[in-house]
Amino acid sequence: MALWSSIRFSLRILRKHWKLTSIAVSSLAIAMAAGTAGFSVFNALLLRPPAVLRPDQLLTVYSSTPTEEFNGFCDDDYTFYRDHNEIFSDVMAFPYSISMSPVVHENRTKAGLTNAVSDTYFSVLGVPPLLGRVFKRGDDDNPSALAVLSYSYWRWLGANPNIVGKTVSINNVPLTVIGVMPKGFVGTIFSDLPDVWYPLSTDLTVNHQGLAWRTDRTNRPLRIVGRLKPGVTREQALANLQTISKQLASAYPKTNKDRLARVTDTRMLPEDSLSSARIISAIIFGIVGLILFAACSSVVNLLLALASTRRHEILVRAALGATPKQLISEVLVDSTLIAGGGGVLGLFLAFLGFRQLLQFKPYFPGLGSLPLTIDFLPDMTVMAATGALVFVVGLATGFVPGLYSSTPNLAAALSGEIAVGGTRKGRIRNLLVAVQVAVCTLVFIGVGLCFRSLENLRNVNLGFTHRNIAILTTDLQAVASSEDQGRKLYARIREAASQIYGVESVSIAGDVPVSQSEGNVEQVRVANSLTQGEAGERIAFAMVDENFFSTLGIPLLAGRVFASADTPKGPETIVVNHLMGEKFWPGESPIGKTAQIENGHRVATVVGVVADGKYVDIDEAPRPFMYFDLNQHYQPGLYLLARTKGSPRQWLAPLSDALTKAVPGLYPLTLTIDDWLNFALFVPRITLFCIAGFGSSAFMLATVGLYGAVFYSVSERKKELGIRAALGASPQDLRNMILRQTGIV
Repeated sequence: MALWSSIRFSLRILRKHWKLTSIAVSSLAIAMAAGTAGFSVFNALLLRPPAVLRPDQLLTVYSSTPTEEFNGFCDDDYTFYRDHNEIFSDVMAFPYSISMSPVVHENRTKAGLTNAVSDTYFSVLGVPPLLGRVFKRGDDDNPSALAVLSYSYWRWLGANPNIVGKTVSINNVPLTVIGVMPKGFVGTIFSDLPDVWYPLSTDLTVNHQGLAWRTDRTNRPLRIVGRLKPGVTREQALANLQTISKQLASAYPKTNKDRLARVTDTRMLPEDSLSSARIISAIIFGIVGLILFAACSSVVNLLLALASTRRHEILVRAALGATPKQLISEVLVDSTLIAGGGGVLGLFLAFLGFRQLLQFKPYFPGLGSLPLTIDFLPDMTVMAATGALVFVVGLATGFVPGLYSSTPNLAAALSGEIAVGGTRKGRIRNLLVAVQVAVCTLVFIGVGLCFRSLENLRNVNLGFTHRNIAILTTDLQAVASSEDQGRKLYARIREAASQIYGVESVSIAGDVPVSQSEGNVEQVRVANSLTQGEAGERIAFAMVDENFFSTLGIPLLAGRVFASADTPKGPETIVVNHLMGEKFWPGESPIGKTAQIENGHRVATVVGVVADGKYVDIDEAPRPFMYFDLNQHYQPGLYLLARTKGSPRQWLAPLSDALTKAVPGLYPLTLTIDDWLNFALFVPRITLFCIAGFGSSAFMLATVGLYGAVFYSVSERKKELGIRAALGASPQDLRNMILRQTGIV
């Protein structure tokens, strides 16, 4: 009852001083919104489990070596782990990558995202379908032309309730729809929602890879996820899996030596991305901490002002026997109610902000604008954290004003002492305002540096010309039954694109710079001591044709680029970047030198050296890189790069039409190099968007806090200002005095 009486009394006091209450609640609401937003991001990236059945029973399995911490598994290894483990009730696998392919249903074509998964994928996750059924064990034993659709793709098709049994085609391969997943199911790949899932065995036909995909023990694209049997601990699971790892190492020493299993909790965010997520979260929490500190300083200042306006009331209460503890507790109730109001309003503002963010649809190369699949909306975990923060802030902001209220100056109050701007209390409040403004200024500086960093990324030297470049991506596997036929289609595609008016240069490549993916990597050895270990060094590469360097304006520093004389049956040739040449052949010309590829299974001769560039990320450090001749290494999935006169966007439709006419059955996806690079800047931009929001919060907080402090300082000094006016001070003199003191603060 005593607590409820204190709450009702505090509510009356706060309602009476509604202006001060509004300013204090607004200040804390801004800070609480920032805090809720920051913790929501942290929760979505690092804490929230995937929306599946009993996620606490799931473990993700990686393979690791002394040089590779989080790696995948080849298909044979996955099968061995599935069949020989003793700790999982069921196991599934999926490649942690999504294919971008044209998906066709009843003459409706969509640039879709597709994901090959094991037949146990959905049963391990424990999510039932909305319509039809999911894959069952045995669907992956032989190529099965089956497909499960996502809810969003099913809606895009018109939400036909009779879709089960219909056909969708991927790369001209028909698949029978057997089910549709419910709304909210996003799979197991962070930020990417597939439109279609199909069995791993079907990937051999959809992407026309033959048996190589599943028999190559050096190809490890698969992530393994298992559901623990009841009563099995994580330690028992790891011990059993590492026993299996040692069995595989004994059976396949060339590929599995020193390769051990390791387990982690199953998260949407892959384990190898956690360090970046933690850094981003730490930055956000640092900014939020500064904003909260500034808000608390503002509220402490305002509560001191409230205590000053109530000094006669506090004096009377003390004279009637109120103890210091009671006086402090009343102020703590005031501050907690203000913090509670700020928390509720801040939570509401955070909800509004994230709902706006969820309307944001980033542009994905070749796919257009897609909605975010990451749910940042505050959940019960975030609400509980906000509640705890409200309690802590309430105590923190009420402590100092409570101490001030618990020791009223009886003599000063009885003498009617006038509040003057230079008193000790006034100096303390001015100091609090100065601290608040300083902290907010620090946040502003941080936001400015982030904007500067993004601008530096936009202006970084990429090593190639990124103006007026059109990109078309397609796959020849659906229209070419052999490598010879595919190479003939290379020439036909180049010829068709070159005939278009406005196209100055055309190239075909297996990848595009700044790919956001490590892509292809080979073990490289040279005949000297500069490679590490017997296996050599892992060097990333791309397959390109002879026009690639001229089309993208990559400078040739020495030697030559690829030529028509470099045939599939001739000596293998490579072009290296400057850093690779310096690293492997220091002080020598790399031209004519040889490198052993695939642990010595192939030997390639360096024919040219080109300038260094950016290959995976815009902000990556310089790295060795090499190029293989696409004419010597057939790759059906390709990019056509066309340098155009003027803006390339106007040539996308003519280029697509030309390729479709030249090679019927192709469904090229179109974009520009600027689209590609903007996608590479998506993560820095979204991070900057969040930080800019915090900067805006700091600005509003500084404005509201400074206004409140000045307003109540002036209100408290009414008698002083009246005396100054009576002694001849003009209104302008009084304004200048207040502004001068505010400026000093």
